[in-house]
Parts: sequence; C-alpha cells; structure tokens
Amino acid sequence: MRNTTNFFYKICFFALLFSATAIAQTQTITGSNRLEPLNPIPITPTVNPTLSSLKPVASPPALVPQQATYLHPGILVFRNNTWEGGDHLLNVSSNIGVYVSIIKPESDPLAISEESLKNIVDQIFKKFNINPVTLAAPGHPPLPAFQIQILAYPIDKGYVVTCEGRLFESVSLQRFVLDPAMAFQAITWEKKGLHVGPTDKIIEQIQTNVAEIAQSFGERFDAFERRKKDLTR
Repeated sequence: MRNTTNFFYKICFFALLFSATAIAQTQTITGSNRLEPLNPIPITPTVNPTLSSLKPVASPPALVPQQATYLHPGILVFRNNTWEGGDHLLNVSSNIGVYVSIIKPESDPLAISEESLKNIVDQIFKKFNINPVTLAAPGHPPLPAFQIQILAYPIDKGYVVTCEGRLFESVSLQRFVLDPAMAFQAITWEKKGLHVGPTDKIIEQIQTNVAEIAQSFGERFDAFERRKKDLTR
C-alpha cells in the first residue's frame, strides 16, 4: 500500500512539473511573438524642437544711405523725421580735472603760460560748484577731465590762435567689450574759437576766449544740475 501511495505521489509530481514547464515554454514562445523593434524615444520640443515649432529669424533691416546732420560731440535724438543733436551733461561728476596745453612753434616768444590759463578755468568752475580735480576709485580711469588746448601760429605782426575746450569721459561702445582694466575715453562736449590779433593784444584775446569757454561749460553744467534736482522732486 505504501509503495502504491509513493508511486502515485511521484506520478503527480512529474505531472505537475511537466505542466509548469509547458506553461513556461508557452509564455516564452508567445511572448517572443510579440517582440518588435523598439520605436525611437520621442524627444520633447523643449529638447529638440521640430521644424514647425521654430520661429523664423527676422532679417536685419536693410542699410540705406543717410546724411549726418550733427557733427559735434553730444547726444542724438530722432525727431521730426531727422536726427537732431545737442550737448548732454546730466549726471556728469562735479569732480572734473582741468588740464591746459599750449602748442606753438618752439622758438616763439609768446609769453603765456599753461598755469595762468588753468587758474582762469579753475576759478570759473568753482563758481558752479565744480571741483577742478579728477577723483576716481583705484583701478578706474582718471575721468572726467576738461582740457583747454591752445594752438598759436605767428603771422606778420600778430598771431592766428585757436582755443578749444573739451570734456573727456569714459564711454561704452557696442562694437566690442572692454577688459576690466580698460576704458574708452571720448569727447562728450566741446567749444572752439578762432582769433587773429596783433602781438600786443593776442594774450588778452586768448585769456578772454578761455574764460568764455569755461563759463559756457559751467552754465551748461549748472543747467543740467538744476534739471536733475527737478527730476528728483
């Protein structure tokens, strides 16, 4: 009886083992029939946008001939269908160093000094609360600076003289990026005068013209200072 029972259990065991193997083989074969080449992983538009999602790049405007109408330092404004210009001294520092240079033939005896002309400008600047000394942080260029330049050429019994006053400031240009230890200076304001005078009068004319230039700059500086105060009220 025990042998019969053991034999029966063995038959059942092998029957179950055969059934499990058959089922596993059937699942493997059936599953293999469903295997297909994998489709590419879809890429979201944020990673690789399709052509239909790309916006066309706007073409730069065509270049056309134009006529310059204001050939002086200052600001340009497009108004009345043309570019108009003028000086612009808003927010200019009140610490502006003054420098004078006199250019004349080396042997010319014209008795006028750079220091005397600088003193004229200094005194006028102080009336408009302009400190005639450039103050700048370490590593920054010594700007703004105001230069008086005199060109004197002797003629028969007199001189031809040009007097020029100009403000230099640090500016930014769109055409290139400056390194930290670089600065680009440009003339942002200027005024010129031309004189012809006899030898005994030319020094007085130079001094007068230098004073007029300094006064003109001081008045414009003061006008923009008052405008700035009005804007901050």
